[in-house]
Amino acid sequence: PYEIETLFTKKSREELEEFNSVCESVGWNYATKSYDLHVYFKEHGVEAMDIQTDEEEEFRTLEFIGKKHIRSYYVLIPFLLFVSWFVLGSLFTSIPAIKNGLIQIVTPLIPAGIILLIIHLFNIKRFLKINRKNIELGKSLEFSDSKFYITRTIFAITSIILFLGIIHFLYVAIFLKNKFMLIGLIPTLIGIIGATIYRIYIKPAKMKLKHKKIGFIVILVASTVLSIVLFVGVILNIAIRDDNKHSQNIDSYKVLSINDFISDTLEEEGEIIELASILIPKSYDYYSYSRGFGSIRTEYSKALTEEIASNLVDRYRSQAENKLIRRNSRRLELYFEEGIFDDYLLRSGLTKEDLSNLEGKELKEAIKAANNMINEKSIVEDIENLWNLDEVYFLNIEKDEIVIRNGKEVFYLEGLDFSDKEIIKIIKDKLNLYKK
Repeated sequence: PYEIETLFTKKSREELEEFNSVCESVGWNYATKSYDLHVYFKEHGVEAMDIQTDEEEEFRTLEFIGKKHIRSYYVLIPFLLFVSWFVLGSLFTSIPAIKNGLIQIVTPLIPAGIILLIIHLFNIKRFLKINRKNIELGKSLEFSDSKFYITRTIFAITSIILFLGIIHFLYVAIFLKNKFMLIGLIPTLIGIIGATIYRIYIKPAKMKLKHKKIGFIVILVASTVLSIVLFVGVILNIAIRDDNKHSQNIDSYKVLSINDFISDTLEEEGEIIELASILIPKSYDYYSYSRGFGSIRTEYSKALTEEIASNLVDRYRSQAENKLIRRNSRRLELYFEEGIFDDYLLRSGLTKEDLSNLEGKELKEAIKAANNMINEKSIVEDIENLWNLDEVYFLNIEKDEIVIRNGKEVFYLEGLDFSDKEIIKIIKDKLNLYKK
């Protein structure tokens, strides 16, 4: 093994070619690159001069590199476990996770990465333990001759997943024209460019280590600031451009427009944002807005099965519950701690009598009970069967948010009184919401 790169240093091409030439002249051939090492081999039965005559020194080099990896794995593994818990948890509960195919494709990479790190950590510690004893006994270093089938299989699966992720990303960004996917790529591209500049120009440079550390910090800070500035700038630019353009043609989409509910045709602003995933192959959002009238939001999804569609309805209900809890918890805390009653709580369905009945409880329990009462009164099923569809839930007390399931199709609508029979008829006709 020959160390070619550290965090702040990198062997130049000339140095590598010179070392490679020396190795070949004494019977050693280049085998492969493994992390920051070049590995050389000699054929069985061929006598070759030892490149490193001091095996204790060779082990110290390998031990230094191995301990460096071990320390990094002690940080990476807990971090990936946390990310895995967060991402896998959202995969079964959040709306974006079921509608965004990129999340579904890339998520398996996290447990795969954890498994690889644990295997590599075990192999490094085992190698160091065995050879530390060999050095003490004056024996030669012992290298593993394992074929690493598990590691190679996981790497192969990871490569396939990454390829599928790239294909999906390009499909959504280019064919579905979802520009927000491309915007999300900006920080990654800038990070790659910054890392490449550092690796090519600063690492191999003949300068003091402290100057390289300064260069590393400068590029890191510059890349971070530039990513934030460009990301925010592009978002603002899109927002300004969207404010100055007419809505796109929505005739082929199952969405609502402000003009569906008025006699005169208004100039409206809006844009279709499309997504695709394994579980929900077709979904899009549309936000129709016109000054002086207001806005209407439509989120449409067509799932693979009715069971998946029903699960999406449950996620919308859960999202509405969390939204109400975030909106009302502070007001409830003010009431129970300081006796300040916000009239907004009345509009949420609570009465002073409801709250007074909870005053004897602990603060957290009282707030939780009050939130449960609000949710029970706000998120209700269409028990009057106004819509006559498979599943219909009003998501707030005003009934201006609703989630509807008709077979495999799910609609989330916001911005109108969805208990009004005239509005219901217009929506059902426009979206073809009739039982099949």
